[in-house]
Amino acid sequence: MRSLSRKLLASVAIVVLVLAGVATVAFSYSFAHAATRSNSAVSYNGSRGHMKLIGTVNVSKLPRASAALLGSKPAQHRPVKVTMRPQPKSSKTQPAIVGHAPSASGLKRLGAGSLLGNFDGINAIQNSAAAGGDLEPPDEGLAAGNGYVMNVVNLTGAIYTTNGTTVAGPFSLGTFFNESQTFNLSDPRAYYEASTHRWFVLIWEADFGGATESHIDLAVSTSSNPLSTYNIYRIDTTNSFDAGCPCFPDYTIFGIDQYNVYLSGNEFSLASSNFNGAEIYAVSKSQLEAGVTANYARFGSLSQAGAPAYHVQPAVSFGSPNAEYFMSSLDPNGTFDNRLGVWAMTNRQSVTSGSGMPNLSSTLITSEMYGMPPNATTPPGVCPCPALGGPLPTSGIVTNDFDAMQEVQYINGHLVGALDTAVTIPGDTSERSGVAWFHVTPVLSGNVIGGAHISAQGYVAMQGLYLLYPHINQDAHGNDGLVFSIGGPNTYLSAAYTVKLATLNYFGGVHVPGPGVDPDNGFTSTSSFGGVGRWGDYSAGEVNISNGTVWFATQYIPNNGDPYANWGNRLFEVQL
Repeated sequence: MRSLSRKLLASVAIVVLVLAGVATVAFSYSFAHAATRSNSAVSYNGSRGHMKLIGTVNVSKLPRASAALLGSKPAQHRPVKVTMRPQPKSSKTQPAIVGHAPSASGLKRLGAGSLLGNFDGINAIQNSAAAGGDLEPPDEGLAAGNGYVMNVVNLTGAIYTTNGTTVAGPFSLGTFFNESQTFNLSDPRAYYEASTHRWFVLIWEADFGGATESHIDLAVSTSSNPLSTYNIYRIDTTNSFDAGCPCFPDYTIFGIDQYNVYLSGNEFSLASSNFNGAEIYAVSKSQLEAGVTANYARFGSLSQAGAPAYHVQPAVSFGSPNAEYFMSSLDPNGTFDNRLGVWAMTNRQSVTSGSGMPNLSSTLITSEMYGMPPNATTPPGVCPCPALGGPLPTSGIVTNDFDAMQEVQYINGHLVGALDTAVTIPGDTSERSGVAWFHVTPVLSGNVIGGAHISAQGYVAMQGLYLLYPHINQDAHGNDGLVFSIGGPNTYLSAAYTVKLATLNYFGGVHVPGPGVDPDNGFTSTSSFGGVGRWGDYSAGEVNISNGTVWFATQYIPNNGDPYANWGNRLFEVQL
């Protein structure tokens, strides 16, 4: 079956243009020092609890997944989070024109940052071997520091040296977190905290079969060595006291500052379609790193502008900010919007002391327009899919889920964030997905958010191509790096990045360190699963403040894969 599939793919490859690993010009447009209107602050009530230490794990003693396991038992074909997103209340009925569409005459070229390291991370074959079956999409996390790079994807983890040598894994994240129901784990994240020399790994679990419970697992290393021992912590997120619960914390994201670790998820009912909005846990960082029971403060059922808040992204903060800040986008009708939510948490030290409560507040500001991005059209392929009666044709259509804010960073006195958006490029034949990016400077008024203004914002898009699932990082000098997947009707899904210097208002040429080599042959792209391949749901990155480099990770198609999926991840280091 595999050889037949390869012959069929060869006929497609003749007409497919693959991006080379060189810079190509992108449409890039920005509004520098944009005037911004802020609304009055809204404050929220919270509660207290304890994150329990449930055990330890030593990475060097974890069994390594073997590719020999492939085919030893039927693959489990459950797409991750296919139905776990809030559905738009109205469908898009008009082409998106995002802000002021850039014109070709206004384009300039910028030499992107140097590529310092570049190698493959976890792929579908390794994940299937570690997890005992295939999963789509390739949700991922990345951490880098102390000479190591960690990649956690779906249910699999691995650790590399900076030259790409594998020193641990691939290993099962189910084993790492001592979980028994491994296919109920999702959204892994990782981060290296350079100031305290600790590694953090995050994942959540839910009992979808029994619809009875859920929790968040957080692993914290006991040293700067990612190959040694981690303490495993757990928060019960069932929250039976909330509407429609027991619930689970979909898409949990990680943030951190000098006082706390911040875990922000979207609370969905396990038994119904009820969505309660975002929830935030602020957990004592010093107690986590000391290996003792950690205090937390929880803020749940969060809303903004009369709608449940979604993807309230906590910042990965550098220095000693006067608050922990968050950002979110607003698009309650799934069409278009020009507002951002800016949030602040003050009195953060009270989490550790156990006296008093942090103050969480938010405000709305006006931004450039953004809208729900279209799905991406890429070359069709063939999934071997033996358990589904294959080989089956794949559509080449892959998801570009939403215009929600992606991971946020606080550095140089402002927040840096990006999201996927619909964009119409002059002279292009179809609506595309591009990137909207933002630099937002928040201001406190006492213990609450007093307002915020946008110092810079803009778009990155490419004619004839789709930019998918962006992640942005900034260094201490104000230079930005932006990573995303890229694909199009004649372009395999590839890993790409672009750089914006602090002295300029626009991003430059797009570089492709990981050109795709095959169509998307995943099982979710067949008619058996709706014909739209699950891609994403996000990219990842971590900046090294000491030397101005950033490690990025994003999805691409590196090979023909296993019988049910062929996604992979490219890890690379860029000098900003």
